[in-house]
Amino acid sequence: MLKTITNYDISTLNSLKLSSTAKYYTILDDYAQLENIQQELINHKKFFVLGGGSNIIVPEVYDGLIIHNQLKGIEIIDDGEYYLVTAKAGEIWDDFIAYCGNNGAYGLENLSLIPGTVGASPVQNIGAYGVEVKDFITQIEVYDLNDTQIKYLTNLECNFSYRNSILKSLPNFLVLSVTFRLPKISPMNCNYGDIKSKLEIIMNPSAQDLRNCIIETRNSKLPSPEVIGNAGSFFHNPIIDTTFANALKEQYPNLPCYPMLQAQYTKVSAGWLIDNLGLKGFRQGNFGTYDKQALVIVNHGNGTQSELLDFASFIVNQVKQTYNIELNIEPIIL
Repeated sequence: MLKTITNYDISTLNSLKLSSTAKYYTILDDYAQLENIQQELINHKKFFVLGGGSNIIVPEVYDGLIIHNQLKGIEIIDDGEYYLVTAKAGEIWDDFIAYCGNNGAYGLENLSLIPGTVGASPVQNIGAYGVEVKDFITQIEVYDLNDTQIKYLTNLECNFSYRNSILKSLPNFLVLSVTFRLPKISPMNCNYGDIKSKLEIIMNPSAQDLRNCIIETRNSKLPSPEVIGNAGSFFHNPIIDTTFANALKEQYPNLPCYPMLQAQYTKVSAGWLIDNLGLKGFRQGNFGTYDKQALVIVNHGNGTQSELLDFASFIVNQVKQTYNIELNIEPIIL
């Protein structure tokens, strides 16, 4: 049975630590509650499914229902050279990666320490250090709030792309679980910048060495939400026309550029664009860019959504005026 609480403080349930109250709040931790959720939505037309709260920008007052997905459980099946690992949506993402490694299921090590839950991982196709979660997902179990049916999406049906999936445009699909196909021998994706150089000094590095290296690197560059409010990378790395990217590279030789599968497009580093403007560590009121990584915006006080968006607009405008590139905000704005 669902219990709905009114005027619930969710300031500590979003990693940006934005001051926020939900008009209505409930916890989903059992499949038996799915029917009750449908009834709740009759009373509250506006809703949002909350996971770890690591990729959202919440308003001061959310005038709707927050459904906090805390479904738990992991199942692992031996599939020959691979393991099929199914995790419920409320499992903490990094704890899940640790579980996989401890059980001989590899491939997700590069995504270590990304905050959030398993259920959120396919929504924005999380990625880091040359790896995207889409490359390991085989199936997503969802509950369709429109017709009250449990459905299963294949990898292809998710229409994954850079930091995106079809789930972003289907809020009626509540993610219940995600199934991953993970090899028993680690692919050891370690050709990404700092990671490669750190692992080269280890003789026969293991998947655990790779995970430790990723964790060490992230901790050295990114702030923990437990210490200071942030949502990790705040802007997408822009994907621009390759001819334009080459022209920028001539003007700014140190600009990091990454070729795409489609040769006419190139991805450039948003963090570098901001840093090159001298805005790393810059602060305005409650918000600022992190002093070790310009791509991260941190909440120094009791900041609100409106303050944050004003600060983000300042950054976007500075980048646009200098490079003629439009930055896009990565977290979901409620």
